[in-house]
Amino acid sequence: MVKLTSLSVSGSITTGNFLYPQDDLAFKLEYTHPYWDGLDDPRNRTLHVNCFNSRKTSPTFIAGPGVDELPPVWIDRAGSFTPQSKFTYGLVMEEITTRDENFKIIAEAAKVLPNGSLLLNGPPTSLNGTGIDRMAFLQANITRDNTRFVNEALFGVRSMFQVDQGTKSPFFNRYLLTLTRFFQLMSVEEGDGKSPPPVLVLHGRHGGCFGDLPSYDAFALGGPYSVRGYGMGELGVSRNMLEDVMGNPSEVYRRMGQGSSYGIGAIIGNARAEYAIDHNSGTGAFFFRFGDRF
Repeated sequence: MVKLTSLSVSGSITTGNFLYPQDDLAFKLEYTHPYWDGLDDPRNRTLHVNCFNSRKTSPTFIAGPGVDELPPVWIDRAGSFTPQSKFTYGLVMEEITTRDENFKIIAEAAKVLPNGSLLLNGPPTSLNGTGIDRMAFLQANITRDNTRFVNEALFGVRSMFQVDQGTKSPFFNRYLLTLTRFFQLMSVEEGDGKSPPPVLVLHGRHGGCFGDLPSYDAFALGGPYSVRGYGMGELGVSRNMLEDVMGNPSEVYRRMGQGSSYGIGAIIGNARAEYAIDHNSGTGAFFFRFGDRF
């Protein structure tokens, strides 16, 4: 009997904004080698090697309401990582570069003076003060997922706990706990072509960190993955719920620091249409996004 292995190389280019892909553009290359220990080894492990590059505007260095538009800060990441295995651990190595809109490396972000003028001596954009950071850290992830689909509607329980541990340069610890509950509100007949039931979603996150954590890796409060109805990082940026990050960008950019919202939404294929009310301003806005936000 002849046994064959299937080596594969794949690549992808992604963006979260099809109208302005330059705001969120990334690529990834992946090499997969099954039967890494040999065809007859019972462990049957698979080797995955990934290389990636991404370019995104940072929600850390944005202005709050009433502040004029600031020059954006772009975060370039390039590196490789070992995907989480069945033992839920991995190694991440990356180089992060902060740039302005002209692709020039910048070490400090802009800030607004009371008279409305801009100065380039705001919060540091990188950890070492040069605009370029090289990082390596271990990542562990524990996920409990007891969800299932009923006529394409998800319900059940999903919990996730992730820990990132930085090495000696820089040294940091960051954790994130995410709890999501999908409640099916009424019974429906299951089957192809049947209507999905209405689902109530309760979602919460708690995170914290200590050590030498750069501002661009802090928790951005507000946006589709946080408090809906607000822009990414509009409410604030923090190491945890009580402590501001290096340079205190929440104060420099005059952010509110707190807020709440409520709204309604509908799923249309892979798209999500939402309407949310911003309690700070008392106004509402429509959002149209793709993918799961929980």
